[in-house]
Amino acid sequence: MHGPCGIDNPGAPCMEAGQCKKMFPKEFRTETTMNVSVHPLYRRCPSDTTFVRGREMNNRFVVSYNPYLLLKYNAHIKVEVCTSLRAVKYIYKYIYKGFDCAIIVLSAGQVQSNEIANYIDAGYVSAPEAMWRLLGSHMHDRSHAVMRLPVHLPNQKGVTFKDGHEEEA
Repeated sequence: MHGPCGIDNPGAPCMEAGQCKKMFPKEFRTETTMNVSVHPLYRRCPSDTTFVRGREMNNRFVVSYNPYLLLKYNAHIKVEVCTSLRAVKYIYKYIYKGFDCAIIVLSAGQVQSNEIANYIDAGYVSAPEAMWRLLGSHMHDRSHAVMRLPVHLPNQKGVTFKDGHEEEA
């Protein structure tokens, strides 16, 4: 059971600007439907009331659950219906997102920014992305790939090209 919140308990942690952030109490519904943002609106039949945490509550405050998982693990595991492409994209993005990276360099003297080195240091390729690149598949929403192409002389010295002096290099 969620709450109590709303008019019964305006000081509940889920309350923000006089409304429950979790959208409780839910409306009674005769069937499960999907709303505009592709979230399920579950069937909630009018039912008997019961007292929870000293307040009278009904089916409008029941948090969605799976009875099998509840009994098996003796814990509340919220289960939602995922039937939209938006949900699949969200799950893919959430599972395969890279790590957060921050680099701090302290040096005396003049501060120089090396955009290429910063890009390489902050780059992260996850296992699924590496597989897609190795197989030559198209990546999502990318116009081009940046690849590091090291250029070395026979003694493994780095080569630097300056505008107007390419032939000298």
